[in-house]
Amino acid sequence: MTLSGFGMTFTNMIIFTHHTGEPHGILGAQVAATFFQRKLSIPSIVVGLERNFSKERLLRFIDEYYEGKWSPTGKPPSSIQRSCGATSPVLRRGRPSNGLDYLLPGKKVVAFSHLCGRKDIIELAQELKREDFITILGGPQARQDYHGEPDTDSYPHQFRGLKSIFDIAFQGPADRLRSEHLSMKGVLLEYPWTKNIFLEIDWSNIYTFSDTLKKLEVQLGQVLNAIGCPYTSKHQAVTLPPPINLRERGIPELEVRSEGCIFCDVSRDKGYHGSVERDRVMTQIVGLPEVDGRKIPFELIDEYPIRSLGKLLEDTEKHEIKVSQINLVCRVDDINAHASDLAEILSLARRQDIKIMFASIGFESFCDRLLQYFCKGITVADIVKCVETLRRLKDGFENHFLYRRDEGANHGFIRPTPWDDSEMLQEIDRNIFLHRFFEDILPEHSTPLIIHHASYLGDWIRQIESTTGITFSRGGTWIEWWNPSLE
Repeated sequence: MTLSGFGMTFTNMIIFTHHTGEPHGILGAQVAATFFQRKLSIPSIVVGLERNFSKERLLRFIDEYYEGKWSPTGKPPSSIQRSCGATSPVLRRGRPSNGLDYLLPGKKVVAFSHLCGRKDIIELAQELKREDFITILGGPQARQDYHGEPDTDSYPHQFRGLKSIFDIAFQGPADRLRSEHLSMKGVLLEYPWTKNIFLEIDWSNIYTFSDTLKKLEVQLGQVLNAIGCPYTSKHQAVTLPPPINLRERGIPELEVRSEGCIFCDVSRDKGYHGSVERDRVMTQIVGLPEVDGRKIPFELIDEYPIRSLGKLLEDTEKHEIKVSQINLVCRVDDINAHASDLAEILSLARRQDIKIMFASIGFESFCDRLLQYFCKGITVADIVKCVETLRRLKDGFENHFLYRRDEGANHGFIRPTPWDDSEMLQEIDRNIFLHRFFEDILPEHSTPLIIHHASYLGDWIRQIESTTGITFSRGGTWIEWWNPSLE
């Protein structure tokens, strides 16, 4: 099927996104593809790009897809088979060999979501733009990545944005996109987030690409329970010392404001937080794939999930929905605030034979000073209290409560950071061993602090640059805080 808009005709669409290759879906991109398919009549798939993917082979697949020579079954559509005999023209991206375009009834549109700072994905978008694709940028930080940093005229080394690569930047829920938008050029489209967004999802529309296109059999889904993070409403200011490698240069401490966690690269993304209505949450769960008569494990997307988890379990029991496992990504303060409720919640889960996994808890550090710099709103004492609660619950609900590293959990631990002096490192290591975090909490490896240009830490870096003349390299959409130019 095709879709007309302002004289243009659109056929297929691919939404490219970052992917690790693991068997988990990507809710946002898949919802968008489902919306395009069902509401705009544009056949759409999601392709998760693994690191070090073969660009040459990917471009070959893109040729085939937009020429109509690919289908989800792996067989060309019958109409294509009839028209693509031995004498059919060989088509290249946008350039039929003999001027015929009956296999390309219109402009080709490609979308990108969750760039994850990857230069290889940005370069792919750039190449497709040169090939006359209409390119759309969506997903987290679309607005910020489109515009770039604010002072590039004065500081040419800063990230200049992606305006030259993307025709359209789209900020907001995918269901606000309309056919006429696809014919626009050089625009940022912004729409507010609300709790009443399109949430239909085809769990079969996602593939991964490394050397070849592979159908992803989703083993971990996502269910949207809330939009945005309430913690981003916490306005605060923190005084940050200079990076440790610059302290001998007399750089002053600088005050930086933050809304929520200072390193968060999506705190400015939605500008809204609110819960999804319960019946719509249950509809999402009903729509999940099943294995052996139970819904596949799913992540309950909610920064503060415990407040509604008990009611959700009551509803799954009432409606006789067989759930296997619910994964939670949450904050330490949420666990501490609901510690007295968790035993009752886990009793409900055990009665239904549902496993509850605290899959990722944002500990981030085991040093009070760093937690303060991160604007986490917690202390090491809070972390200790949280872990004690987890261990106690494990003793009571061994088979239905998961939180340990060896059970698949991967908790937040940021290291290195710009401020890691010997005192901080000693405090971190001391707390790790004193409280035995290495037994169950500590991940296999830490995550280096990443400073996205649009985060509040990005503001801090730009303050340093404007007051000292020192500059930091940019790596795609990231600021390389470890790589200053001292000239």
